[in-house]
Amino acid sequence: MLTFALILYGMRAQNTIALGFLLLIGAACGPKDLINKTKYGGKTYKNTCETFKKEVQATLDANNDPATLRISEYDNSQFDPTFVEPGQFLQANDTLYFRLANDLEYGKYLQKGVAIIVRVDYNTPAHLANMESDPQGTVGELIITEKYYKANSQPFFVYKIPLGGKKLDGKQVSLYFSVVKLDSRGKIVKVYCDSRNKPFGPADPACCTSQPWARVRTGIKAALPDLPIRDEQYRYEGFEGTLDLIFPIMSTKFNRKELTDAILQYVAKYEQMGYLVQSIKIEGYASPDGRLELNQKLSQGRMEAVVKDLKEHFVKKMNREVPMEGLGRGEDWQRFDILVKTADFTEEERGEILRIAAQPIHEDDREKQLRKLPYWPKIREKVLPFCRHALVTFSFTYQPDKMYVERYNAPIPLLAPELYNVATKTFVISRFRPGVNARQNLGILNTLIDTRGNRTANLLAMRSTYHFALNDLKSAVRDIEGAAALDRNNPIYSIAALAYRTQGIQELSRDEAMQMLERYNDLITRTPNDRSLYINRAIVMDYIGWLSGAIADNSKVLSQEGRLAVAYNNRGVSLMKAMRLLEAEADFLQAISADPNLAEAHFNLALLYAYKGYPDKAAQSLERAVALQPAFRSELNSNPVFRVVRDHPRFGKFTTGG
Repeated sequence: MLTFALILYGMRAQNTIALGFLLLIGAACGPKDLINKTKYGGKTYKNTCETFKKEVQATLDANNDPATLRISEYDNSQFDPTFVEPGQFLQANDTLYFRLANDLEYGKYLQKGVAIIVRVDYNTPAHLANMESDPQGTVGELIITEKYYKANSQPFFVYKIPLGGKKLDGKQVSLYFSVVKLDSRGKIVKVYCDSRNKPFGPADPACCTSQPWARVRTGIKAALPDLPIRDEQYRYEGFEGTLDLIFPIMSTKFNRKELTDAILQYVAKYEQMGYLVQSIKIEGYASPDGRLELNQKLSQGRMEAVVKDLKEHFVKKMNREVPMEGLGRGEDWQRFDILVKTADFTEEERGEILRIAAQPIHEDDREKQLRKLPYWPKIREKVLPFCRHALVTFSFTYQPDKMYVERYNAPIPLLAPELYNVATKTFVISRFRPGVNARQNLGILNTLIDTRGNRTANLLAMRSTYHFALNDLKSAVRDIEGAAALDRNNPIYSIAALAYRTQGIQELSRDEAMQMLERYNDLITRTPNDRSLYINRAIVMDYIGWLSGAIADNSKVLSQEGRLAVAYNNRGVSLMKAMRLLEAEADFLQAISADPNLAEAHFNLALLYAYKGYPDKAAQSLERAVALQPAFRSELNSNPVFRVVRDHPRFGKFTTGG
């Protein structure tokens, strides 16, 4: 845990100054309580150990909170990238930069040779102590003299502690303060208030563990192993092919060879392709000339003639029976209307015919009016012969397997080439890839697997990639475990299940995450060349707070494949939590360069810019993230990093639904 402490040093001079912030409770400041008398800000001060203790305690109280992330309250776009607001920390340029909330009023102390010395220690959280090679130690110290303070206090005083090559990733910082007097050569000649032996503190500010980020949802992306998923083909479930048989006037006889040839040449062909006739529907019709009652009987007779022939020849030729449905439809006014619209009439003639046909009167009365038209002979020649027919609809369904989704939605003439195109049409469904319509493909797979019963390891594994892409992690785990159960000889399915669980690591306890880490350690030992294992182990490390380990694993992957967007993005998250913000920003930009459509990288940039106080940049990045993944819109109101910038005008479109 990072600890922040102010310490007052004793009279003993030492080569290495121990800076500590242990609170002196009930201890005397020594026989000589006075530190110095100064003039500052138009006032005269008598600085004693007692007054210094009170100010130190106020600073301790304001900064002793390792779990609260201090979000920038202002627009800091005009400042240097290393600028920080009170309570913020930054690792950059081998230096730890920070400012303290309610900081000491240095100006009134740093006169007449008095200096304040700050020492920075670090300590690894207890649950990670056995994992870090450098669990605790001292970073260094900063001697703040009057000259140094004046040179570094514009626009605000920022602490700058050299790191000496050390990384504080995931470690709790402790700050210790001493007040001393220096001679002209900078050597300590006096330590006030026995601050070496009885330092003030400690206080634990929010640096540089993952603890203050615990409530912040970041955009972490797990990597899938190279799942052996092959493309699958599916087809139409079935289709309807129609045969229109024309009858002579007042007759129930038709060209039986036309029906026989259709069965032998076309129906048989589609059955050989696997599309079997499941039912046949026969609808008999008559033309709208003559009395309605007679035409109804005529249409019924035409239907019955076709049914009789079908029952004889279909069973004989196809060697099986199929359900048949027959209807006598009467006069075919619908076809009459269509034929009038397409036949060779003048526009005036056509309009008058259609007007009469559309009248809501008895059919025989319509027919009487049509007979009175001077162009009735043309109607009898060009329209009525084609209304004397029987429409035979063959309903085909694919039988060899259930790899189909839906039927072709419109009937097509049995003899038309378009029907052959439908019968031979196949579709390809693949694993999820960026740019595909994930929800549409998921619907197809749901039909193939759940409705049609094609529960294969390959299809389940394929569907899991869509659930994963849509962040439905429970369904992704269910499907990939189903695939593993069906194909026990393929261990990659179990590794994928672990990857899916890793994406949802926020739902796990620390103990469960530690068990997951052990499993990744074992898998990496057995398959050290699988980069997805390192990327996903890093996610677990980041979750338990082992930021240095997470950064190291992603760095290892990037050293072998430098354009892997997910590794850049995830390392950037760990760097951000470690307060290595400039490096985190560079990683997020690298991730976007490698994959401009990685929504998580845009979202993480928005988080970083919001934390730093760059509202325009934060809004621009969030806008892109939301465009790629609309679910990120809700983060503006729920994610604590956006607490300040959400009121900025640039964010209005997210809160108003614009």
